[in-house]
Amino acid sequence: DIVLTGIDIARTSPGCILSHTESHLRPPVKKKILAKILSMESLLVPIIRGSQVLLHMHSIDVPAAITKLVCTTKRNTTKTQERPRMITGGSNATVEVTMKERICMEEFSACRSLGRFVLRRGGDTIAVGVIEQILG
Repeated sequence: DIVLTGIDIARTSPGCILSHTESHLRPPVKKKILAKILSMESLLVPIIRGSQVLLHMHSIDVPAAITKLVCTTKRNTTKTQERPRMITGGSNATVEVTMKERICMEEFSACRSLGRFVLRRGGDTIAVGVIEQILG
């Protein structure tokens, strides 16, 4: 059991993250990530640089934008295309995502639960992904 004192209960909700009081032991709170994503097979409109999405992570959803398409691998192939123009359904890709506000996150290799996310657009899931690197 955890007991919190001196905190307004109205400011807590499921999904809130407790961390150490020393800043070097806390998970990073940042806006920009390099992520590996898998686009959904049912994706009708390709993902392009500048696409506005909703990033869902743990219990929050934050407006975000795809700011850079680093590389993509088409399904059933091993050929990688650097700096693609778009990401189509069923593709693996490495992208840079910038959130509108800072959130608590970790690289997938360090903490699996804080390193996973879902990208949604217009109420539909367009991709799932993991954080490769936290950029800033």
